[in-house]
Amino acid sequence: MSKNFKFIISVFVFSALVFLTGFILFNTVLSEYSIPVFYLLVLYFMILTIGGRLVLSKTDMQKTGEFNNRYLLIRWGKVLIHLTFIIIYLINVNENILTFILTFMACYILYSIFDIYNLSFYLKKR
Repeated sequence: MSKNFKFIISVFVFSALVFLTGFILFNTVLSEYSIPVFYLLVLYFMILTIGGRLVLSKTDMQKTGEFNNRYLLIRWGKVLIHLTFIIIYLINVNENILTFILTFMACYILYSIFDIYNLSFYLKKR
């Protein structure tokens, strides 16, 4: 089984856990703060995480500078995509703005930690 396939499976499992945790929280303790876009946020972060890793896996690992440049380019590209997504959402939806921002930031932090943690194992095995 290839490393990319293992990573994709781990992202699906992680996303399922985030989805399940959000479902439980938004249907019990945080029911008054529930936002319907949460489930799309999980899908959004899952796709960006997988896409970023697939692009990064095409990099020649022998060239350290190339890997570092591509990694930083991917991270900044994701930040710009996130900002664009947030701005478009906030322009179109005027309800539960604070809940959306907090939920988005929670997903961003969770997926960033997950991605960096998995990337460290990916780099050690190479």
